[in-house]
Amino acid sequence: MKHATFLKKPLILFSILVFALSLAACRHGGEGKLDYLAEKVSDELKFDQLQNDHWNQLLADLNQIRNSMSEQREATRTMVVEELKSDQLDEARLMVALEQHLQAINESFRTLLPKINELHASLTPEQKETLLAWLEKHHERGHRFMH
Repeated sequence: MKHATFLKKPLILFSILVFALSLAACRHGGEGKLDYLAEKVSDELKFDQLQNDHWNQLLADLNQIRNSMSEQREATRTMVVEELKSDQLDEARLMVALEQHLQAINESFRTLLPKINELHASLTPEQKETLLAWLEKHHERGHRFMH
């Protein structure tokens, strides 16, 4: 039982890392930021060819999601600006927009999780240790997986 818990921790942390990469890419914008972070992870973990294939597929899905969220973000921004110009905010409209955003995030995670799981399953014990050390180092620095 304890062994299963030990194996779930790297998967959860790795899932958080990849999802944080997607949010960081959406938040900070620009392909360059995502490319830099993706290359950094690949270099740190020294991926083999199969792992690179998994990683590249994951990144392709991540870019697709990022582009989709970018379009939604612009529509939401326009709606919020309209609301701010009005005399009174339409709370129901704003809550619907928030719920749609959260639903998009949840759907994105459901899409990415199987790919994350494939990549995680291909990692060696040494790569998992490197991943955990890298995540902990960034957490201690207060980066929260974003930089």
